[in-house]
Amino acid sequence: TEMVAEALRLHEDLTVVSNNINMVPILRASRLKSLFLIGGDVRLSDGAVIGSDAIKEISKYKVDFAVIGASSLDADGSILDFDQREVFVTRAILENARKTILVADVSKFEFSAPFKISEAKDFDYIILNAPPPRTFEISLLKQGTTLIIAGEKNAKTK
Repeated sequence: TEMVAEALRLHEDLTVVSNNINMVPILRASRLKSLFLIGGDVRLSDGAVIGSDAIKEISKYKVDFAVIGASSLDADGSILDFDQREVFVTRAILENARKTILVADVSKFEFSAPFKISEAKDFDYIILNAPPPRTFEISLLKQGTTLIIAGEKNAKTK
């Protein structure tokens, strides 16, 4: 998601709501309209704001786009994380968005995490840096989720 924040710096008049303190230095000097940082417990390992206070804060917003990452992707379409507290916050973010976007590196298919955030079919868009396993791609096509392979010339959409 920090790579997404870097890309957002190029846009004007956006309002960004984030649960990660690392977004502040990235977006502070950008042309955003405003930046809201969700309050709660900060996970020191990566700057994520988690916990019940963060969930309450997120429920105060309704955003056009929720952009999330994940620790692990399963070929069956499961979107996973290692921290159950993060899962609850991520679900709150997704519930309060009009459109949902998952951004991940295909290396996430190599990891197995125990906590399920959601299913790939629950996202409007999934953006990966390379093609995913065929079973994952087929399930997306059946479910109507748009798969975008970034890094390819003109970002191929499937």
